[in-house]
Amino acid sequence: MTTIAVSDLTQATLGGTGIFDVLMRANAAHLESEFAKGRIKGPEYSTVYLGTLTQVMQTSLQLLLSKEKTDLEAQVLQQQLLQLQAQTALVTQQKANAVLEGAVLVATECKLRAEFDLLQSTNLKAVQETALLAQKAATERAQITALGVDDNSVVGRQKQLYSAQTSGFTRDAEQKAAKVMVDTWNVRRTTDPDSAAADSTNNLNDAAVGRAVNKLLSGVGA
Repeated sequence: MTTIAVSDLTQATLGGTGIFDVLMRANAAHLESEFAKGRIKGPEYSTVYLGTLTQVMQTSLQLLLSKEKTDLEAQVLQQQLLQLQAQTALVTQQKANAVLEGAVLVATECKLRAEFDLLQSTNLKAVQETALLAQKAATERAQITALGVDDNSVVGRQKQLYSAQTSGFTRDAEQKAAKVMVDTWNVRRTTDPDSAAADSTNNLNDAAVGRAVNKLLSGVGA
């Protein structure tokens, strides 16, 4: 704020540049003009001069005070303008921060969703792998045990096939043994009826042959 000095009011000279000095010169010029025209008489001059002097002094003071007030108001307005600019800058920055934070939140949400989807996929894959391992374990176990395998499964059917093949080998052996016994008895019986005695020692009697034949028939399901 500009400080008001006495020189702003008057420089105490007739040619001064203070407000009072300038106004008094203008006032004196008017008084001289009126006096020269005879509108103001000699005795009245001093009275009019003193009145205008007082009025000019009051006006000068009011002008200086108004200037000081205007200066103060201008400073207040300047401070308010600076504050408004600072508040505007703060609000602008807050908006920018809010936009940035919003973008960060959106990015974080996307990341969390992607991580969740990955976890879900990983979990599903783990479940599938666990089920596959369990199935492999059951398959491996089925190789050495008859438990835990469905008859209509591939392993179950293979085991049935192996069992049937094993049974077939046994039946084949039984058939061949029975055939040997029957053929031997038949040859001996045909060539030498007397020497082809069938008894409990050679097991070629009717009872032994009958048991072999019955075993053969049983093997083929007859």
